[in-house]
Amino acid sequence: MSRLNPEQQLIDDVLFGRLTRRALLTRAAALGLGLAALERLLNPLGMSVDAAPAPAPGPAGRPRPGGATVWAAESDPISLNPVTNSAFQSTQGFEHSYESLTGYDSRMRIIPALAERWETPDENTYIFHLRRGVKFHDGSDFSADDVKYTFDLVLDPRGPAIWRTNFDQVDRVDVIDRNTVRFHTMTPFPPLLGAFAILRSSAILKRGAYDGNTTTQIVGTGPYRLAEFVPKSHLELVKNPDYWARPLPYIDRVTFKVLEEEDARVAGLRSRTLDYAFLTPIGEQRLRSQRTVQITKSPRIFLYCFIFNMMRKPWSDVRVRQAVSLAVDRQEMIDKALSGSGTFSGPIATGFGSWYLSVEELKRRWYRQDLDKAKKLLKEAGVPDGQEMDLLVTSFGGSGFYPAAAVVLKDQLAKVGINVKIRQVEVGVFTREASPQGNFNYDAQINAFTPRHDPDGFLWARFYSKNPFAAGYNNPKMDDLLLQARTIIDPVRRKFLYDEAQRRLLDEAPMLWIGVDNIIEGVQSYVKGYSQSPFTRRDWGLKNAWLEK
Repeated sequence: MSRLNPEQQLIDDVLFGRLTRRALLTRAAALGLGLAALERLLNPLGMSVDAAPAPAPGPAGRPRPGGATVWAAESDPISLNPVTNSAFQSTQGFEHSYESLTGYDSRMRIIPALAERWETPDENTYIFHLRRGVKFHDGSDFSADDVKYTFDLVLDPRGPAIWRTNFDQVDRVDVIDRNTVRFHTMTPFPPLLGAFAILRSSAILKRGAYDGNTTTQIVGTGPYRLAEFVPKSHLELVKNPDYWARPLPYIDRVTFKVLEEEDARVAGLRSRTLDYAFLTPIGEQRLRSQRTVQITKSPRIFLYCFIFNMMRKPWSDVRVRQAVSLAVDRQEMIDKALSGSGTFSGPIATGFGSWYLSVEELKRRWYRQDLDKAKKLLKEAGVPDGQEMDLLVTSFGGSGFYPAAAVVLKDQLAKVGINVKIRQVEVGVFTREASPQGNFNYDAQINAFTPRHDPDGFLWARFYSKNPFAAGYNNPKMDDLLLQARTIIDPVRRKFLYDEAQRRLLDEAPMLWIGVDNIIEGVQSYVKGYSQSPFTRRDWGLKNAWLEK
């Protein structure tokens, strides 16, 4: 007898590919679930009722192929190596040219990509059936050998993959035949399908590609070929005429101009020298009267936080971290650094499926400023008045949050006797110094949890003690919670474990989580078919867009 209730069994069968779409709908109907209810049930898994990508939303009319367009990149991609990059702006640079076995549509549902389908004969085995006739940008054929080459590189503990933790439950990858590949996992591993789609150390490389230049060159299978990349200047893409999802993409040529200053992006939209730009709330206000520019806005999964270096004193003391959290007025920080356009969040980003803690619970238990209690905790911990904090800051992603939030934190912590020393550096220096390679050279840093593929992605890399980015955090109970949560298929049990993990983290304050913001984009009215992504991914939107001019 199954230990799962009927809805849990349905989720289990969907996750392991045991149902066709027709069988799924039949089972759902028998349980009294309509399409909307079925989508809500599957939403925590990132799964879709659809078996294939749905047409891109947009105005009525036939898409027009052809044309060239210029879009703003709000930050420099730095490097186009899809294996070694931790910076989200690098993903935004190569996401139009690389693909993986699965992908995301505009609603961030997991859909087939280079794998047209998959099956799971048991909980530790995934068999992927690859699309036939797919070619790399250099004209060579894509096959299972390329998948194995990529993931042998990613799984190597001594290898270069920065996001190896997304796949560390994969034991090995076997080639069954030219068009079929098998992944063996050490435990049941529900994050796997999303780990492919997120494109972080999961983009499929051509066999042998890593021996060449993957920093400024791309040989992928995606809808756009890389024509030219000039760091800190521009990225030029041309349509891939051999793309497997023809007639996509519609636009022939796309230039992304690196415009980190919002003034330049706003001016470009006004003058029509830009067709697209990411905006802050201030930029949105400045363009309100520009009738030719369509501004779209919706919540996005982009979690701002302050990260402690717990290998340094006094930040290794939980009382000190709790005191800092009590001294912070998060609403003031959102008002001043995000122009009020934000929502409180805990360790898993508010709005991410159903995995996050409610704003009401955050306010009630952890997010109330208490300066007297903060001072008491600092005194108990022996922290002297005037204790300095080396705060590492950069400005990336088109957001003005980071430098503004640094100033707010400095003012707030001065009230409890902590002297924040703001050290603002350029992005490349920040990326190095905030990593194991730079020996975590900071007391605290301001960062953001950009797109993650699973609740596991928000917690595992930073809070499982054996991972390189734990930065001194070590809690055996948390290790046990996270190990269980990432290897249990039942989403109800997973939700319970992740809720418990978040509450423990909020009590211990290894980070100061602030909130999530909104995605605001300006697009010229003649750009049709583009749809926003709550992850600020532009690959789906661009390949489905066309120009009506």
